[in-house]
Amino acid sequence: MADVVVVGGGIIGAACAYELARSGASVTLLEKDELAAGASGRNLGFVDLPRDQDLIPLARASLERYLEVTAEPPVPVHVDRDPIGTLTAALDEGGVDAIRLEAEQAEANGVRVEHLDSDASRELEPELSPEVLETWLLHAGHRVDPAALTVCLAHLARRHSATIRHHLPARKLISNGDRVTGVVTDDGIVGADTVVVAAGPWSTALVRPLGISLPVAGARGWLVHLSPTRPLIRHWIEGAARLLFREHLDPVTGNAFASGQIPHDVGPMIQPSPDGSVLAGTSREPALTTEPFGLEAPRRLMQQSIRIVPALADAPVLATWSGVRPMSPDERPLIGWLGDGLLVATGHGSEGVILGAGTGMQVAALALGEDPPFDPTPLDPTRFEKEGAWTTQRS
Repeated sequence: MADVVVVGGGIIGAACAYELARSGASVTLLEKDELAAGASGRNLGFVDLPRDQDLIPLARASLERYLEVTAEPPVPVHVDRDPIGTLTAALDEGGVDAIRLEAEQAEANGVRVEHLDSDASRELEPELSPEVLETWLLHAGHRVDPAALTVCLAHLARRHSATIRHHLPARKLISNGDRVTGVVTDDGIVGADTVVVAAGPWSTALVRPLGISLPVAGARGWLVHLSPTRPLIRHWIEGAARLLFREHLDPVTGNAFASGQIPHDVGPMIQPSPDGSVLAGTSREPALTTEPFGLEAPRRLMQQSIRIVPALADAPVLATWSGVRPMSPDERPLIGWLGDGLLVATGHGSEGVILGAGTGMQVAALALGEDPPFDPTPLDPTRFEKEGAWTTQRS
């Protein structure tokens, strides 16, 4: 069976390693830090259906796999066995249009939705602000511990004889002619029949020396962790945050960077954690450094979250942190062949956990020469080249 090196120890890389190993491949996973050190361990960990119809099969398969592997997990992992439910809340007329569209899309995908009047919404969530104009309840959404889930998948891959290497960055891809044959690491060259690049926003730098330009940009997303003195909410509460995910992340120009005009957008999503704490997200800003700088985005995020749930104003803030997500121009992941011996799985944006296991299934099938379980056309990593939006040039 083929030898495969997977580069990246986030949810995508771990899922790829697991699916490949359970299918009989000899797998080595390389992670430059710890497992889930990036956005995979720094997100809300909420699994629901994407609004992009082409991605729904991956999402459904991912949730099914997560419920399967966490039934008797090798490490403790929280995954809601039943949906917690999403309460969408609008504070202005623009938000009303957005949440109505979200409810319409969710219903079209088989989710039961309810339009709630003011009394019903506050009976469901008494801490909801009187400023809220309209609410819809979507009977969907599962909380997961994303870092623990990533570690779980890596442990399961190891059970199937995969090798997991921490703190070992992939320095460079090596090739023989047009075929990629392995990865350079600090411990030497790791050869492979197939290399899977699943390094999130860092995937672009790894393939660029081969003359391949991936249209993937890093977008930083922030979270604020709070510890209220009493339970405040029972459902996932969301403002018009989905608008945030439909906006293309424009690159920062040299002039904008020089003047300090780096944009950031926020859209409140508020999650009750199983331990009684509350997580507030989410935001999007171009990520130009590995480490974050400034707290303007999480402060704005907190301001909007308090507008929806005013009691959060008095909740102690435990921490705030961020992760860098790999964004593609059309908000769909890039999953497939980039060349002989080279597969890529990146560009999942805010839906890495939502699409993780399904991505692993797709990658495993492609690497092992099997028919992919999902339509490869919407995921084709060369689709932008075909549209003239990017270039692939071999030297």
